[in-house]
Amino acid sequence: MTDAFTPEHALGYLRSLSADIREGAVLGLDGKLLAGLGALAEPARAMLASAHEAEDIEVTTAGGAVFAARSDTHAIVLVCGSLALGSLVRSDLRAVLGDLAGATTGRVA
Repeated sequence: MTDAFTPEHALGYLRSLSADIREGAVLGLDGKLLAGLGALAEPARAMLASAHEAEDIEVTTAGGAVFAARSDTHAIVLVCGSLALGSLVRSDLRAVLGDLAGATTGRVA
């Protein structure tokens, strides 16, 4: 018997893949914070809402980048330093969302 892949496990796993991840949050379908930094929840919800139907989001600034991805069941937002590789982070987010949803893909509203 194996442990379920929880939102906490998802963030821990993502952090183990990149030392450039500063903070992260996992949201449920309803936008409720399931894991991660509480102060990131509202900005994460706003970012996802402003991106409408986008499944993957990347915002880059001089100081770093914010990445987000969503499925039918969860959304994950990561705040990263400037050395994060966008395509790799987005791929990791997609894989982890699949694990959280039991390999189901789609979008969180």
